Amino acid sequence: MIIKDQLHGTIEFDELEGRIIDTATFQRLRRIKQMSITNLVYPGANHSRFEHSIGTAHLSEIIARRVGLDEDEIKKVKLYGLLHDIGHTAFSHEGEDVVKKYIGDHEELGRRKMVKGEIADLLSENYKPAEIADIEKSGHGSIIDSALGADRMDYLKRDAINTGVAYGLIDTDRIVHTLEMKDGQLCISKGGLEAAEYLLIARFMMFSTVYLHRTVRIATAMLYRAIEGAIEDKTLKPEQLAEMDDESALTTMARSGKGAPYAKALLQRRLYKEVCSVPKEGWSIEKAQSVGKELSKRFNCDMIVDYPHEFFKPVEFKVDTGNGLRPIAELSELVRSLKKAEEGRMRVLVLAEENVREKKGQDIEKAVSPLRS
Repeated sequence: MIIKDQLHGTIEFDELEGRIIDTATFQRLRRIKQMSITNLVYPGANHSRFEHSIGTAHLSEIIARRVGLDEDEIKKVKLYGLLHDIGHTAFSHEGEDVVKKYIGDHEELGRRKMVKGEIADLLSENYKPAEIADIEKSGHGSIIDSALGADRMDYLKRDAINTGVAYGLIDTDRIVHTLEMKDGQLCISKGGLEAAEYLLIARFMMFSTVYLHRTVRIATAMLYRAIEGAIEDKTLKPEQLAEMDDESALTTMARSGKGAPYAKALLQRRLYKEVCSVPKEGWSIEKAQSVGKELSKRFNCDMIVDYPHEFFKPVEFKVDTGNGLRPIAELSELVRSLKKAEEGRMRVLVLAEENVREKKGQDIEKAVSPLRS
């Protein structure tokens, strides 16, 4: 099978890989948007988990070959790269955030699909299905899911191109050329330090300005309410979201008594507005939920208090200095500064319908002000 990809050009897949791609389970990824409902803010963000999985498989193979794995291991790593997102629910991470407490996260769901079902049947022709699923937990799994792995390099670049921003445009070739496997983990040579720094900064900028854009956060908060409402009134079962695509899930939620107001608003892009915002210091998810209920009751209207998701993760990959491996955070002041920069940008958003903001906005802001600390 030959696929012409937006980022990587011509990508070749062998007969087994092609048959996996043609399964109904994998084809469903065509209908799962990579960036969930971000297209309500960035209209070009309609690319899918299917495209990203194809690109990740391609980069996985290149990296595996670069670091000197044998042909059999290269094939296994590529298969895992192809299947790493097979467990995503409708709405990608945003759907997962709501239902993982019921059915597990996309890694758990993906493993189940790799070891049982039509994909497992195909994998078993050449491998034990668990052999592919377990790559995630091995050192070779870092080729896909580490801070310098194929997953991150593909989605940053793909998301940047489709949203029309420049922040995620990273030097993939340079990073790949300087990757190594040491002590069973992916690392980078000292010559790739600057390219690695830029990738981490690009990720920070994409989260700060795209993934957690204020209007994206508003749409996402409404999506959470739509899913939660549909589950609460039993219009939607959590496990259904793991088999649905975005459109069918949204249509189902629009028939839900509790989820419908939010789902219909998303379908028509009638988004809530920011009434005010406060620094996140002194707040928690639980406090935000409690204050949201309190404000809704006090002002007799629906309000959402949205606590920001933290996006900075400890940077664990290491740099081969020639005198041993050292964590990049020890070598890079830029990397050390990212966590501090994130903290300064995170704010709690107080949201309501536009007419509520116009009529009661000042009173709401006064009510929120004493809660800042």
